[in-house]
Amino acid sequence: MQGLYLAMYGDKVGVGQALFISIFAMAVVFIVLLIISYLIDITAFFLKGSAKSKKANGAVSNNTATSAPVTNKKGSDDTVVVIAAAIAAYLGTSVDNVRITKIRRIPQNSTAWTERGLLAQIKPQ
Repeated sequence: MQGLYLAMYGDKVGVGQALFISIFAMAVVFIVLLIISYLIDITAFFLKGSAKSKKANGAVSNNTATSAPVTNKKGSDDTVVVIAAAIAAYLGTSVDNVRITKIRRIPQNSTAWTERGLLAQIKPQ
């Protein structure tokens, strides 16, 4: 390696030559990183496409296999009524003015200490 360097530049390297070497090395690194970025994007595109097609195929087969209407097994009508009443009370309006489109459970990622602290803040004093 040292022989190639000496053959190209000799014993002494000037400021211009050092600047050229630095810019060339940075350009090579930038181009390689850009290629890696595009490869990641292409891989993600293909993986998302295959996941969507699998979901679509599963949804079609599930809908065609069942002829009965799908019911919500996790909650009941009573739960929806209670949630609607709570929202109406919070907004200060009647239940007729509240329209609920979707109810989903928020995952609990907090500890018992955090929940206890939140409940202590909610209670009126």
